[in-house]
Amino acid sequence: MDAAGGYDEAELFGGLAAEQWAVASRADPRRDAPFYREIIRTQGGPALELGCGSGRLLLTYLAEGLDVSGCDISRDMLAACRQEAARLGLDPTLYEQSMQDLAVPGTFRTIYIPCGSFACVMDRQEALQTLQRCHAQLDLGGVLAFNVFPVGINYAEPPGDDFPTPWERAIQVDLPNGNRLEVSSRWTALDRVEQSWQEERRYDEYAGSDLLRTETRSGQGRWYFRNELLWMLQLAGFAPGDVTVTGDFTPAQFGPRHGYTMVITAFRR
Repeated sequence: MDAAGGYDEAELFGGLAAEQWAVASRADPRRDAPFYREIIRTQGGPALELGCGSGRLLLTYLAEGLDVSGCDISRDMLAACRQEAARLGLDPTLYEQSMQDLAVPGTFRTIYIPCGSFACVMDRQEALQTLQRCHAQLDLGGVLAFNVFPVGINYAEPPGDDFPTPWERAIQVDLPNGNRLEVSSRWTALDRVEQSWQEERRYDEYAGSDLLRTETRSGQGRWYFRNELLWMLQLAGFAPGDVTVTGDFTPAQFGPRHGYTMVITAFRR
């Protein structure tokens, strides 16, 4: 937690967390890959991935010959991306920056933010600044695409106060060194008015039955509604008629039947 009482946005994705993401990325089904790939191919020219992490999508697209660079706030995640790129014989262009401070050379035909990572920018003004900076770094006719995940909050129910919640096993992966990494998580706060949550993730590395080390990392996130994002995009410089909101990486307009993710596509004209 920083001096202002918030969380360092990079802290949740360092150390053992970066190792876990690097391993998990190799086996990830990449449900979102066809959607963003089609945009990059249709737009042509260079693309930039914000929140590229260990290269789950970025390296996939580079291996296919697409012109994509990456940007991430986590130095450890970028190191994992470079290591995986070397294994694959790839040489990605990577930038260590937060989304809200985006300032990289050149402009792009496509900027995309996959995996709901836009929600990691906690300060509302900085979230708007992220969209403004994306708008500024797009070519005319360029597109910003990102997805956010709906949160199943029943506002008719009284808010619970039983935080932190119990630890729950989230995932287990086998590390390249032969050790086992078990990841558990729990919620530490939920604010329905601010549309935000706080969480902790615990990383336990084992050699057989021996616990070698444990890391606990804290973070937070924010959820968004459709009209809220439409207003933010308009304030960032995108015209209302140039923004579409679809569901679950399909062409269908976002609606109640889409329970997986909301997808925003915004063109700079």
